[in-house]
Amino acid sequence: MSTSTSSTTSSTALIQGTSYTSGAGIDVTSTVDAIIASKQAPETAWKNDQTTITNQESALKTLQTEILSIESAFQSLNDFSGVFSCVTATSSDSSVVNVTATSTAATGTHNITVTNLATTGVSYANALTSADSTFTAGNLVFMLGSGAQQTITIPADSTTSTTTTLANAAAYINKQGLGIAASVITDSTGSRLALTSSASGAAASVSVQSAPDGLSFTNVAGKDANLTVDGVPITSSTNKVTSAITGVTLNLTGVPASPITIDVGPDTDKITAAVNSFVTAYNAAITDLNGQFQGTTSTSTSSGYGVLETDSAARQTQSQLLSSISVVTSGNASFKTLGSLGISMGNDGTLSIDSTKLASALDNNYSDVKSFFQSTDSASFAQKFSSLMSEMTDSTRSPIVLDLKCLKSNYEADQENIDDLEANLATLRTTLISKYSTLDALLKTLPTTLDQVETELGFKNTKTSS
Repeated sequence: MSTSTSSTTSSTALIQGTSYTSGAGIDVTSTVDAIIASKQAPETAWKNDQTTITNQESALKTLQTEILSIESAFQSLNDFSGVFSCVTATSSDSSVVNVTATSTAATGTHNITVTNLATTGVSYANALTSADSTFTAGNLVFMLGSGAQQTITIPADSTTSTTTTLANAAAYINKQGLGIAASVITDSTGSRLALTSSASGAAASVSVQSAPDGLSFTNVAGKDANLTVDGVPITSSTNKVTSAITGVTLNLTGVPASPITIDVGPDTDKITAAVNSFVTAYNAAITDLNGQFQGTTSTSTSSGYGVLETDSAARQTQSQLLSSISVVTSGNASFKTLGSLGISMGNDGTLSIDSTKLASALDNNYSDVKSFFQSTDSASFAQKFSSLMSEMTDSTRSPIVLDLKCLKSNYEADQENIDDLEANLATLRTTLISKYSTLDALLKTLPTTLDQVETELGFKNTKTSS
């Protein structure tokens, strides 16, 4: 009943001033549109609420990503296979002995003495005039180390029936894939066919046993590398020595005049980088949250604060992050708080690093630093922060996830209200169009009707023909 009264009142206002006797009728479309528009007012509040919800969802998802970054950065410090498992190796002279290490290497110092490098065996022929010089095609028999003899039948060139050139012979040999590489070496004495083993060391030396007429070969045996590691003699067929020290690879490039010292220890550079990553990730989240409650974000509302100003999940996240940093770890001989490692909190809740203090802690008390971040004590910073991260990143129960679900529900409720109102207004529009179309037709016929009435009542003079 109230809708009908309201519609009548609105329509009356819209057609006031219309001359009912003019026959002009009314603008049905404009009249109905105006009535519908007046009834759509509640949609503005619902749509504004949806806009706010969308902005809140975006801000929460950004915060969610920032929390995940904190967890990832902390995990590299907390995980037993993370940066604290990384080791690095250094050489006192990397120009002759370069060194790398994996996480399986034990920390310690090693002394290396290199007697000679591994070399590759080669067999070279007598010199001919040039690479195009010919010799009689035939069988080339060779051995690799003490292996079985192998035979290559070098074919004659297509233009001859008996000979081939050094260049063609080298090309043919290389296509056979027999563990040797053939080349033609040219110098002031002429050109020679050279066969080089594809592997270094004595066991892979190439030696020619017999050759086609016109060629005779000189065999130069390959050598194994000889070195001592902490006084233990080592022989290696290559200059890349991987078995002398567990987890350590020695790359020999020269013979040093004096012993080389190899130091294997924790990779403190990676640990320092990981600590910096953790602080950077933490500060990003805290700075974002501070902006929500202090009005310094790019999504500040008309009140001057962020869209999460009244959001309980954001408040809870900020409070938990701030309190987690001040946890005191018991049972650690040297470090009980982040501050004792050189990681301190400012007035705004962000962290800063005293790089000198952190470096000193890693150099002088490495095991205690490791224990601080990897302690299994339930009351330690490591365990409490790890638990907090698990809670904050839970895909179904974290405060942010639950908040996002609530916002989604509210958005859908607003949309349902909008859809219901629009459906009702669509029905009302149909009714109003029918109603005002009838009225419009009536008003357009009114002048004729009035004219007929006036004639019947004699109010209108009629003309007679004379």
